[in-house]
Amino acid sequence: MSSKAQLLHGNALQALRKVDTESIDSLVTDPPSGISLLNLEWDDDLGGRDRWIRWLADIMYECKRTLKPGAHGVVWALPRTSHWTTMALEDAGFIIKDVITHVFGTGFPKGMNVDKMIDRARYTDTGDVYRVTEWIRSRRDALGLTNRDLDKAAGIEGGASHWTAKPPNGKPAIPTKERWEKLKTLLGDAPPWFESLLKPSYELGSSWEDRKVLGQYKHGGWSLPGSESENKGRQFTKAQNLNSKKWAGWGTALKPGVEHWILVQKPISEHNLAANILKFGTGAINIDGCRIPTTDKIGSRTNLDFKESAYLGKGKERAQDSVYHQNPSGRYPANLILTRSQNGSDPPQILDHMAFQENPKGVSRFFKTFDPPFFYCPKASRKEKGQDNFHPTVKPLKLMEYLCRLVTPPQGTVIDPFMGSGSTGVAALNEGFSFVGVEKDGKYFSIAEKRINSHLQMPQAETA
Repeated sequence: MSSKAQLLHGNALQALRKVDTESIDSLVTDPPSGISLLNLEWDDDLGGRDRWIRWLADIMYECKRTLKPGAHGVVWALPRTSHWTTMALEDAGFIIKDVITHVFGTGFPKGMNVDKMIDRARYTDTGDVYRVTEWIRSRRDALGLTNRDLDKAAGIEGGASHWTAKPPNGKPAIPTKERWEKLKTLLGDAPPWFESLLKPSYELGSSWEDRKVLGQYKHGGWSLPGSESENKGRQFTKAQNLNSKKWAGWGTALKPGVEHWILVQKPISEHNLAANILKFGTGAINIDGCRIPTTDKIGSRTNLDFKESAYLGKGKERAQDSVYHQNPSGRYPANLILTRSQNGSDPPQILDHMAFQENPKGVSRFFKTFDPPFFYCPKASRKEKGQDNFHPTVKPLKLMEYLCRLVTPPQGTVIDPFMGSGSTGVAALNEGFSFVGVEKDGKYFSIAEKRINSHLQMPQAETA
């Protein structure tokens, strides 16, 4: 196996035990978030917050064992469950140093239009739904089966968690008629009341067909009925049912615009940080290597521009005379990362320069825009992901290179217990580091192996 890269195919907790204690210099990883993204099993909440935190804490504890004293790490987290991730990291014994916020403008809303949701709903009686899930759950347990067995029989991932959900937790669902035909090969025939509730996948709520068609989506635009692009793309529709019409314009989620990278550190083992760094080479972050080049001169009133200010002592006069000259190597790296504009070339304009101006109604605040000297990171392109990479959460290489460089000492080794399609590994190798990656999903492991092999010739990876 190459001395530069070691890939382990298997469960993270078991695979990590094959890595030597205090042999790794940094941790850079993108773990699951526990929200059942796209109903994928690997992102399941494992039964709720407490169980999920224990699961991740066990893996992070094993990661901490492999790290040298004082080593840093950056761990991805979704804002809505970042407190779960942070608690797991603390329970594992890490020190929470900071949270890097990555701001991007290309996220797609993951919510639903409420009026459409009401019209599409096949079932409106919650009692009926839970009656079905209770029956499936009891049959599963009586036969000694697991949810994975049910998913395999139905040819789907993550469906069984909904078909066996308990009130009031989970998202209960009745399997479609097509799914049930496959499931009953395991569970056996269901009682008549159960069969009467089954509906085919194409059958939606009774109000769905009554929606009025207003136009068509086409490549981000839309067209009116009767136009050349009619019958192409998605339809604009309007609710006609009174119960759904009153919820028109309401949704269930905000558009995602940020993600978190939690900066952590394994406690040092020596009497002070200097001694720890000299002994192990870990304990610091690479400031100069991650500075952001800029030629700007920053005035003391860049952020707050008052006509008169007691805070500034001499007010406006002092503010005009006081100028901060940027470090020649660039701006000190901040806990903020920005994504480039959609064309991937120019930085976006950021609402960053705040000033105050009087108007007839009193003092009002307005913003000017400019290109601030933060680290810019474009989203991962198709070419960058590599051919046939279908992983749903591929991170951009430029971002991962920056994070690896920030926390890894020269010639150091980066570990990632949730390797996915291998972006961290490719980034670490690009930066001249060694890499240890773990991935339990065989399909993703193959993608990661192919991507990393394109950067570094390496024999077949070891199986945990």
